[in-house]
Amino acid sequence: MGATWAFRLAVIAALIMLGVATLMAITAPPCNPLPMSTLTAFELVRSVADLQRIFGMPGDACRAALAPQLDHANLIDTVAYIPAYTAFFGLTAYALGRRDRALGWIAVILALGNAVADVFENLGMFALSAAPDEASPWLMGLIVSTNAKWIGLAIVTTLCGVMLARRGGLGWLALIACAAPLVSSIGALIAPDAMGQYLITGMTVASVVLLGVGVVGAVWKRAAA
Repeated sequence: MGATWAFRLAVIAALIMLGVATLMAITAPPCNPLPMSTLTAFELVRSVADLQRIFGMPGDACRAALAPQLDHANLIDTVAYIPAYTAFFGLTAYALGRRDRALGWIAVILALGNAVADVFENLGMFALSAAPDEASPWLMGLIVSTNAKWIGLAIVTTLCGVMLARRGGLGWLALIACAAPLVSSIGALIAPDAMGQYLITGMTVASVVLLGVGVVGAVWKRAAA
């Protein structure tokens, strides 16, 4: 498959990703104030106390409303959003890698590995939402899989930025934008409460740049080449 068609399929995957994201909204409020979105806070829990900050205490009415919505969002994530974003990043990396094959294939393999980590993350979240008051091995599993996913995705976008920078011109600006998730994901690993709110922002910045590259590459064969 050539770069042009890879970019075209990547753009389609991005549109699917955006559409699926609208089905994952959490409207029920968390049981306590959070410094970030409820779903992101759930991904970044480190203890039973963190879980209870989100879900409240046993018998709290807020828990009954919130837990089903989180499970619904994670179900949609597993069956639709993960495949869509994996296709987007993987195909974009593949297309860019037609001129830099080593980095391109590394990014593609990482994108596929991140999808596996994200599935394990969701399995942990399903288990923990069903029993948020109990210490569970799934808590450590969630910590490991979440950090692997976010940092892995950040490496994928950064590698795409490196490939763009190697093309010359203003590619170095794309590298800066594509490296934004690396800063936010490492920050969230070190200080979840302070930096977790920037995880989505960093990934959005990189994704918008890569989507723009994909659109150009999809319609302009010379750019794809």
